[in-house]
Amino acid sequence: MKLTEKLVAIQAQLKAPKDKMNSFGGYKYRSCESILEAVKPLLQAQGCILTISDEIVESGNRIYIKAKATLSDGENECSTFGFAREPESKKGMDEPQVTGTASSYARKYALNGLFAIDDTKDADTDEYARETGKQPQPRGGAQKRPAPAATTQRQELTFTCADCGVQIGSETINGHTYSATSIAEQTTKKFKRCLCWTCAQKQGKVKTNVE
Repeated sequence: MKLTEKLVAIQAQLKAPKDKMNSFGGYKYRSCESILEAVKPLLQAQGCILTISDEIVESGNRIYIKAKATLSDGENECSTFGFAREPESKKGMDEPQVTGTASSYARKYALNGLFAIDDTKDADTDEYARETGKQPQPRGGAQKRPAPAATTQRQELTFTCADCGVQIGSETINGHTYSATSIAEQTTKKFKRCLCWTCAQKQGKVKTNVE
């Protein structure tokens, strides 16, 4: 069996569980160690060897960890790479810990590439929260925002006429005052575009709500 066929078999059978729990958001995620533990029996079954190595590369003024994951059957081999950047400073962590965290990320990315693992939820991990100082977002990308402070002032929206380009203002017609918002809403509903009172009258009769 060719190495590519062995790799395809490993990719198809690999089930790397998300056995780590994020203490910030309560999410589960997989680590580099999780992938290695899951793939070892498959490597043995296919007669393959997996090796991972790191090297430090510099780009500009930043230091990156370049990880290389190599699958070999003794005759042929294939490799993928993963990169992770060391932060300039890390609160509460010494230099070896900083490098170790970057190495773990880089190795995980290399393994993801080699075994076709989609792991786009890395922002859910504890490492992400510790590195960025930010709590990960809830699933769905929605992030709770603080409720705006109560105010007694009403914000008046501004609208521009789609035909003549003037700013729509309030109008007093037959003793009734119509706000710019009311005019904009009613003309949009009737003519499918926001019009001032003058342009709306050119199109036809407009019903507005009195405020």
